[in-house]
Order: sequence, then C-alpha cells, then structure tokens
Amino acid sequence: MPSCGDCWNNPQMKINVPLSRWVVLTAAVLVTAVPVAASPAAAQADRPDPARALKRQLKNENGVRTSETARVIFSKKSEGGFRLKGSVQLGPSGAVATDFTWRDIPKPGAEKAASHRVIRVGKDVYYDSGQDSGAIADGKTWTRRNLSAGLTRYIAPTASLQPFNVYDPSMLKAVLTRSTTTPVSGGFLYRGTISYKELSKISTGGYINRFTGTPVNKKSKGTISWRLWADRGGLLKRLYTTDALGAGKDPAIMRVDTRYTGWGFRLVIAAPPADEVMD
Repeated sequence: MPSCGDCWNNPQMKINVPLSRWVVLTAAVLVTAVPVAASPAAAQADRPDPARALKRQLKNENGVRTSETARVIFSKKSEGGFRLKGSVQLGPSGAVATDFTWRDIPKPGAEKAASHRVIRVGKDVYYDSGQDSGAIADGKTWTRRNLSAGLTRYIAPTASLQPFNVYDPSMLKAVLTRSTTTPVSGGFLYRGTISYKELSKISTGGYINRFTGTPVNKKSKGTISWRLWADRGGLLKRLYTTDALGAGKDPAIMRVDTRYTGWGFRLVIAAPPADEVMD
C-alpha cells in the first residue's frame, strides 16, 4: 500500500474511498469544530455575586478608594453639585471610617470652588477649619461635629452622596435582586429602578431622604434608577444613579457617578490630634 506521502507527491495515483465514508468523516470534523454553548444553568453558576464579594471585603483595616461626581439638574439645567475623592475604611459592620476631600461644582461661568477635607471616625466628623464660618481658636485646625445633620449625615458616613449604602450587604443584595444583568467587558452590568416607597420597605432601620431630612414612607414620591458595574469577581467598579427628587412634571434630578478602586488595601483612618480640634 502506498504511503500518504506517496499519495500527495504522485498526482497519477488515485485513492478510491466510498462516498459514504467521506460523509461520515466530514460530519465528524464538523461536530468537533463547533463550540458547545454553555447551558443557562452553567452561565448562572459562573456569574459572580457582588453581595458575597462585598462580605469578603468587610474585614478590619480593609479599605477601598472612591472618586465621585454628583450633579443636580433642574429644568434641564445644571445647578452645580459636588466632587468627592477619598478612602473608606471597612470593618465587619460596613464602612467604619472615611477620609475624603470635597468641593462644589460651580455653575457655568462661576469661579472654581475651594477643596475641603473631612474625616469621619465612628460618630465623630472632623471638618477642616476652612469650612467653619464661626471663629476658630488659635492653634485649632479642625472642627468636630456629630452625625446629626447636613454634610455630616449624608456624605460623611460613606464619603458619598449615593442613595444606596453599597457597604451594606443586605442593601446591595436588594438592589441586585431588582436588577437585570448583562455581561460586559471585564465583568457584568446591573440595571434597575426602585421607588422611594419600595425603598422604605427594604431599608433596615428606615430610610431618610437626603434632601428633606425626613423619613421615607409609603406616601413618599420619587424613583431611583441605577447602572452598577462589577468585575469578574463581583467587586464593584462603578455605580451611576439617577434620582428624581420628589414628584411633579419637572422634579429636580440628582445624578451621582462613583468609581471604586483598590479593594482590600490596608487602611487605618485616625482622628486628628486632639489638641488641634475644636468642638
């Protein structure tokens, strides 16, 4: 019998193979070449759980870096907003301390605003002295307040103006269960919408409106929509929310865009030296 090399090198030689065998061989090649699609169940199993990924980060002295832009839109015109950048110290209970800078986003044509620093440790919030309109004692560079109102209540706890506390696994899980999921480059995108009425039902200990300072209840108006990006391991990369503040045909809109980086780096946030603080 001639070798395969003889067959290719001698054009006069012919190979007689029954047609039926060619059909079988061709079918076998096609079957092995076509990729097998993963079943829906397998695809679901490969999808990470951001709430579970968050729980793995809630350890003492773990940190995450954040960068955020918040804008208020009224009658389709920008009314300014905030820029924040800082770090959040985590613990088993969630965000236990924050250290960040913030500044106003001025209206078009206005001068650039100054940047200010805030440190939150436990229930104490420390403002740099440039944020205090009152008299500052000599040698004091910080003013201490508590988490009762204003910026200390709505921004200092998580260094963010987001309507959701993403460091609370139960809140994050509630957001995810109301989301549709789409695979994207580098991970997954979660989209959803929730009313203030529904939000009041799922918030542990109640939910306070960031702008009115009043508790949200079943009569509250307004909705929040979101786009949430997570990496392949489930860690949050970005959260973009659109918040309709109130009801009516032309409610004010707040858009908040937050980026999360450096999950798990070692971080210990300390209060300023006591001799530099004025109550």
